[in-house]
Amino acid sequence: MEKKNITFKKALIPVISMIFFLIIAVLIWDAPIHIPLIMELSFTIFLALIWGFNWEKLEKMMFSSFAKIGNVLIIIMLIGMIIGIWIESGTVPTMIYFGLKFLKPQYFYLISFILSSFVSIAIGTAFGTVSTVGLALISIAQGMGISLPLAAGSIISGAYVGDRMSPLSSIAILTAHSAGSDIHEMIKKMLKTFWPPFIISAIIYFILGFRYQGFSYDPTQINILLEGLKNYYLISFIMLIPPLMIIILAVRKVPTILNLIINLLISSTMALLISKMTVIRVVNSIYSGAIAKSNIDLLNKLLTRGGLVSMLELVSLIILAVVLGGLLEKLGILNTILERIISNIKSKSHLVTVTMISSFVTALLGCNQLLAVFLPGKMLAGKYDQINVPRSILARSLGDSGLILSPLIPWNINALMMMGILGVHTLQYIKYSFFPLLVPLTGLTLVNFIKRGGKVDER
Repeated sequence: MEKKNITFKKALIPVISMIFFLIIAVLIWDAPIHIPLIMELSFTIFLALIWGFNWEKLEKMMFSSFAKIGNVLIIIMLIGMIIGIWIESGTVPTMIYFGLKFLKPQYFYLISFILSSFVSIAIGTAFGTVSTVGLALISIAQGMGISLPLAAGSIISGAYVGDRMSPLSSIAILTAHSAGSDIHEMIKKMLKTFWPPFIISAIIYFILGFRYQGFSYDPTQINILLEGLKNYYLISFIMLIPPLMIIILAVRKVPTILNLIINLLISSTMALLISKMTVIRVVNSIYSGAIAKSNIDLLNKLLTRGGLVSMLELVSLIILAVVLGGLLEKLGILNTILERIISNIKSKSHLVTVTMISSFVTALLGCNQLLAVFLPGKMLAGKYDQINVPRSILARSLGDSGLILSPLIPWNINALMMMGILGVHTLQYIKYSFFPLLVPLTGLTLVNFIKRGGKVDER
């Protein structure tokens, strides 16, 4: 494929246009995120044609990243199907029932954050965490009448603890590989930028649980919900087997898609044999989702969701984001911007700062977490060797920026998945996602403590 040089000024045009389209479409028109992505994709294609690229080459560029997201799309569809059968069979109602019975609103955000953190470290995936305990927690929050954006922020904060530094996390393994670092060395370095944000986030969630005025907790309403759950669904500890199986199989390193397929089969079998559902009802819940038909409006709102169909809008969003990201990458726009950012690095602290900025910019323009660690990691590895900085610091810097910030970028695949599962828009939960927001600040703060001529390991 013939390559055409994209100057830095040219590379900035799609960046500026993306910001413009997002402001116009999302903030002014209140349009779905699909619209600015379509506008930006169309505008970038128009620019590329003006720059001399032919349509056949542009088509290959746009679909170059599809092989990387095929598994993501399958995972999303499987999650939608599992949510539908979990609700109808009684798994989600059981989780909500015991959550409403034993969780107190003032401790909810703290427990949500800590529980999501432990599960994500155990299974090594934010998606798996959010689609299991996260789904239950957001439903419990809705039943309690507490702030959903704050609840989503606490869940996502915990879920990405494991994505960043669990030995089982595929993105953490890729981060270490991209940087040429041992994953255990990377995790050791990451602990230095883990504990301050984690402790501060836990304190904030604890305080907000007592002082936040955004909920109207009514014990009477909770009792009505509890009775409704018992009357309309099978409430039993045995129905907690499916989510526990996902966690157990993830810990045993069963591939995610296989894990979800096994869980769908187990959940369907339990629905037929234990919940006494008909085959038609099982099939409908998997495809169309659960439809609650109680005489309690809030319960109907809580438990009408899921199904393959419910994920199709999210699938279309991810396809648009990946097509746009692939085009920006293959046109050389990402490389051109990164090369300008990483040029003229003069010190160790400057190198770490540039790494974090590069990773964030790639997550912003590339629309996915994988590219945010892979591309800057490969481009900057030589620089770390040149000025004698350990590769584990490179890996940590990637984890402290593009990796952890991806769920806070509305058009990033990670944010789209969080929004699809939890039902809370990125722009609503972003200000309550304290851990992802504090990690980069901690990393940048540590940069200022690097001793000139000293060992970077000591910071």
